[in-house]
Amino acid sequence: MPKIVQKNKNFPPRKILNPKVSQNRMDRVSFLHSFSGMSVPKTFLALLLLFVAVSGYAMGSFFSSTNDYLNKSYSSVIGADESSETKDAEDKVSKEEQKKQVFIDVPSNHKNAVAIVSLYNLGILTGYTDGSFKPENTINRAEFLAILSNAVDANFAGKKLENCFKDVKTEWFAAFSCYAKEAGWVKGYEDGTFKPAQSVSKSEAVKIIFEAMQYPLCENVKDAPYTDVEVTSWMAPYACAAKEGSIVSGKTLYMPLYEVTRGDTAQLIYNTMAKLDLLN
Repeated sequence: MPKIVQKNKNFPPRKILNPKVSQNRMDRVSFLHSFSGMSVPKTFLALLLLFVAVSGYAMGSFFSSTNDYLNKSYSSVIGADESSETKDAEDKVSKEEQKKQVFIDVPSNHKNAVAIVSLYNLGILTGYTDGSFKPENTINRAEFLAILSNAVDANFAGKKLENCFKDVKTEWFAAFSCYAKEAGWVKGYEDGTFKPAQSVSKSEAVKIIFEAMQYPLCENVKDAPYTDVEVTSWMAPYACAAKEGSIVSGKTLYMPLYEVTRGDTAQLIYNTMAKLDLLN
């Protein structure tokens, strides 16, 4: 409603100057003038404030819901699998084991607790001497292969597993790195290095785990499984299989360059083993 600009300090008039103008019309004019800033009835003002408050709450709820949706779409990278296969596998782990806090920094309500505790009980992973697991720390390529080798029960007996890359000689991780190369899990870089201290990306982690466990991949991928994975990319068959098998969470973004954490690693291995029924 356009604002009525006051031109006369004596407006509205105290008496009807034009006898042809009805008293009702003058009353309406007076009301409009009061709405523009002079004086508003308390009841009307209360109703107006209530309307503004309700409208503000509704708009706030809309934007809050929208932000929650976007946050879930973009921040969810490797969550606990919700597929029926994984739930069945979790049921096989006793409730006492799931609730038992084996690491001081992995409480029972941690998002990766079931996966971490299960793999610990299977002897696949261990923590640090101070009793921690550091689930939020990123994991490097050497540590990743050590855990994965335990998961597949790699047999090193009688094999000389060393000096397989320019930067892998006889270090503690040599056996795991060289075994992975020999088994075809990894190939290294064009310069002949392995970069054992480099963090593992999500796309690398999924690819290596699937190769190690011979997880079935999608054949003839015709549609991009995620908006950030091209259908012609080397990672497309792996991303497709991970999505269809609920190995990873997220329906729109794959985030292939995301650096996985120790907790993520446990979850990925756990989800894959559950899907293949290897947790017995």
